[in-house]
Amino acid sequence: MDPSSAATTEIDQIDRGIIATLRNDGRITWRDLGTRVGLAPSSTADRVRRLEELGVIRKYQAVIDPGALGIRLRAMVDARLDPSASPSKFEALLARTPEVQQAAHVTGAFDYTILVACPDVATLDRLLRGWKDAHGMIESSTRIVLQEIELS
Repeated sequence: MDPSSAATTEIDQIDRGIIATLRNDGRITWRDLGTRVGLAPSSTADRVRRLEELGVIRKYQAVIDPGALGIRLRAMVDARLDPSASPSKFEALLARTPEVQQAAHVTGAFDYTILVACPDVATLDRLLRGWKDAHGMIESSTRIVLQEIELS
């Protein structure tokens, strides 16, 4: 289903409770989730499946501690492409670059905001030089992440 259609889907308070709980614990059991939102486990499972089918819940993923994997540097890179560069080729490059954790096509002075996780500055430099040399990035602004703020 088209994710944009999820915005018009009827979502009630129970659905909102399910969504909020799954954001913090995607591995919770149907029983425990049902207890939190006031439903039987089977009804809870049905609700979650419906939210998945509607595209409200698109995926489940593990949150990895980069430091535990030897990734000591995270950075936000704003990138502007040459007007003649192919955005789809640049996006494909980002998708196959293991250091890229997130990327968004954005409005404003830059075309993309990219979150990267690298073991060191040399790797970040290699990425930026490669994007500039061969993939149409004509300008970038990089900010090092000093500390991530836990929101939940």
